[in-house]
Amino acid sequence: MNRAKMRFFTLVFLACFAAATTVAQEADDEFDMDSLFGDEMVEEIPSGQEGGAPNADPLASLLTSQGTRIGGSFSGSLDSAFTWEDLWTGGTSFFDPEGKDLSLSLASMLYFDARPSEDFRAYGSVKAGLPFSFAAKADDPTAAAINVPNIRIFELFSDFNLDDKIFFRFGKSTVKWGVGYFWSPADVINLESINILDAEAQREGPISFRAHLPILGTQNNFYFYTILNSDDIKYETTALASKAEFLLGGYELGLGAYYRYDTAERAMLTLTGPLGDFDVFGEAMVSRGSAKTFVTQVWPSQTLSTPSDHRGNYYFSASAGFRYSNSNNNFNALGQYFFNGEGYGDSTRESLISQSRTAIAALGGADTDPGKLAAAALKGLVLNSGLHYAAVSLSKGELFTENLSVSVVVVANLSDWSGLAKPTLSYSLSDNLSLALSPTFFFGPEDGEYSYIAGGNLVSLSLGMNVSGSF
Repeated sequence: MNRAKMRFFTLVFLACFAAATTVAQEADDEFDMDSLFGDEMVEEIPSGQEGGAPNADPLASLLTSQGTRIGGSFSGSLDSAFTWEDLWTGGTSFFDPEGKDLSLSLASMLYFDARPSEDFRAYGSVKAGLPFSFAAKADDPTAAAINVPNIRIFELFSDFNLDDKIFFRFGKSTVKWGVGYFWSPADVINLESINILDAEAQREGPISFRAHLPILGTQNNFYFYTILNSDDIKYETTALASKAEFLLGGYELGLGAYYRYDTAERAMLTLTGPLGDFDVFGEAMVSRGSAKTFVTQVWPSQTLSTPSDHRGNYYFSASAGFRYSNSNNNFNALGQYFFNGEGYGDSTRESLISQSRTAIAALGGADTDPGKLAAAALKGLVLNSGLHYAAVSLSKGELFTENLSVSVVVVANLSDWSGLAKPTLSYSLSDNLSLALSPTFFFGPEDGEYSYIAGGNLVSLSLGMNVSGSF
């Protein structure tokens, strides 16, 4: 661990500790249960995300149970999808789509939640779904592959405390640092990035040890983390992080820092609060170095810039957005802008794509096996390669009837003006069964991110049945 890294992380922790000490000295001695718990005490399905901690006598009955609570959820869908590659210019007949696909999805989650005392909680969840198994290679390269059940431990942690003043969590759980919906540059800990078409899905978190210090008499909180790499547990792969949350009037300010010996140090800021009828949010992240491998040249020979090549560079990413909800009209709206500081500049990106196309042609075209590999590599290059992105989500429930709803999601790369638009019309036959009709439109130039990954300005139409429920 070099001195520059150590100074960076030491200063961050000293600042957080000094702020915690100052606020604690000014606080009242009474315990503020509402600020500590939030809404977690009455949550129907437990979550491993950031939240309150167990408290004392007045709510003891809510925080203890005689047995272990077991529950879960199930979701499944059957979709028929049709794809048109050249519908707009008449090259494709609407009644003769190029693609006809039938897709099936099955997923389930099973959890247990044990709270034998006010001071201790154990929680775990397991996920399973299609495919039910996958082939895994044995350690012996001469041995045949074996089928492994597609079951994974999603969360497994315990909560406990020290004298109802410092609250700990140890194990594998989701860590929610960012406040963004489609993109979250401040979320530097979770193992999964946000899926823009399923942005509300809980993402997998790492194994960590968290200490939560709520400042008594206030709604300010301090968090300290030790984050372990479960695939390679050693000092060099162990990360340290800290976060502070302050309530400033009606706004919540978050400050955090992340350090790991073998990757970029990061600092983040988040801000949320009301603005008239809207809830606004913003976040920013700056890193010294980047964990990303940049492509600097494709043809005539590929040249990569590894993370160690730019440890002295600083990268800045930021996002801002709004939420609006009208419960009387069952209408919701959300918009977000994202600046991707680790994207490629327009001229660099265009040059790399041009070189990639030259390489594909030199390999015999995209129809040959080497050309297919090169074309797949080009898709990986253009994915998330822009500097500017934006997205909008609109939804309206109880349209004409209480069972009918409509929504639309539009996502665009503003650097190359490619994107997708996905409206959905859904009808609920019951609390657990619904039908959905959803076309998806891809648009943009030939070398645009979304249009190239999709294979052109495609139009697809999906008609499906969705079943979901929890217990």
